[in-house]
Amino acid sequence: MQTIREVRGNNEDGVVIPSSYTANGWSNVLPHEMNVLFHALCYAVKEGESKAQMREMLDSFAGLKGTFAEPTEDMFKSKEDFEGYVNVLERHKRVIVRSGYEYPTSREEALALFEKWGILLDQGDVWDIPIYPFPDAMEMFDLTDEEKLALAYVKLEALIHPIFSRLVLALHERDDEVFHLSKADLKQMLNTNDAMLTEVLIKLTPYLEEPIENMLEIPDDQPMTFSVVWERIYEDFLGQQYSSNVQ
Repeated sequence: MQTIREVRGNNEDGVVIPSSYTANGWSNVLPHEMNVLFHALCYAVKEGESKAQMREMLDSFAGLKGTFAEPTEDMFKSKEDFEGYVNVLERHKRVIVRSGYEYPTSREEALALFEKWGILLDQGDVWDIPIYPFPDAMEMFDLTDEEKLALAYVKLEALIHPIFSRLVLALHERDDEVFHLSKADLKQMLNTNDAMLTEVLIKLTPYLEEPIENMLEIPDDQPMTFSVVWERIYEDFLGQQYSSNVQ
């Protein structure tokens, strides 16, 4: 198992946040206050040399003030913000309680749940956080079919997103108005396989001036001609967050 404390020497200036926390559905299943706590833990685990030091670091995070207390209207700018937050929080609580866990009323209770789920490791004098392998939220919670579908989308998008990003950057660096590339060219360029290239090309289609006709049936060695509408990339993709809250 690879953990944050094992790799912290390779990333002295930054905070290591396991990409699988999002890719494996945790940021969708858990509510905002638990997501904030996990991100703060990633910093504390990297920097602290004891649980006491790590707790002190958590105490210093402004974003953790008031977490796991019953929200009140005076904590928000408006009644609408308060009601919206409570509605979302209650949806997340239902998933956790439905799955046989009690929703935490304190940070310590939340840390105990993190340990139970395996996303926080008790190593005696210190905590650690796994990077790989990382637990899968779908295996920890009793989810509806709709929620499972949402998490499956998150997982697929997490696989496609980096390869799609590489394709966008590679095409942008060519500075061509029209591209003539075969599937074989693209697979070599992206170091990927047929199945993943298909998903990437499908994701690219809304950003093309015209869809590639019969794209899925085109032989590997036949050049495909297409033009990218870069304005759509700039306005849409570059600002897009790939996940939607589990309902």
